[in-house]
Amino acid sequence: MNFLKGLSFILLFYLLALLETTFLVFFNIFGVTLNLILIIVMLWNIFESSKSFFGLYLAFIGGFFLDVFSSSSFFSYNILLFLIISFVIKMVIKDYVRIPFAQES
Repeated sequence: MNFLKGLSFILLFYLLALLETTFLVFFNIFGVTLNLILIIVMLWNIFESSKSFFGLYLAFIGGFFLDVFSSSSFFSYNILLFLIISFVIKMVIKDYVRIPFAQES
């Protein structure tokens, strides 16, 4: 893992978690708030190689920041949820999906 890439995602997820928990909660559609960190984590895991574990690292960091800034009493809910989603995406893509431009050579 590139140190600068990891540090930039930590800063990005910190800012997005602050944005989601302070500002975006007022802009919900039918009671649902946009979760930008989850979208980034899912897209990263979809387009990343199935042998790389950086997507799981992103899931842990993103879930951690959402748990820190959320008002729920059950800590690590988002960490577990994001890690499970990332793991399932990795397993499904590894076993069932063939993306021509994302093939390992």
